[in-house]
Amino acid sequence: MCCIELLQLLKSLDADGNVSASRGSSIIAHIRSCPLCRSGVIHLPQKLPGRFLLSCEQCRARFPAYYELTRPEYPLVEMAEEEIIAMVLHLGQCNECREEYQELVLLSELEERDELA
Repeated sequence: MCCIELLQLLKSLDADGNVSASRGSSIIAHIRSCPLCRSGVIHLPQKLPGRFLLSCEQCRARFPAYYELTRPEYPLVEMAEEEIIAMVLHLGQCNECREEYQELVLLSELEERDELA
């Protein structure tokens, strides 16, 4: 599944992956408001700019902060725009990290609803 709006925003990155302040803010606002992007289930083409590339280890280390950041009601942490974009790009292109992140989201939501047995 791919979010067309996010894809259009990400295509505005230049060849080096640079993003203007206003475009970065638009990307962050979209991620926070779009249920699909917030869930981490998006798939992105492999040919997006690479300046923000993360290793799987780096991505997984940021899972908790990214999860908290994407909660629309109460984002409890802050991340730099570059880190958020890097997470979106990595989760959109790495099946393994995306699956692990989706499991974290599911478990966290169950825990928040006190449904975790």
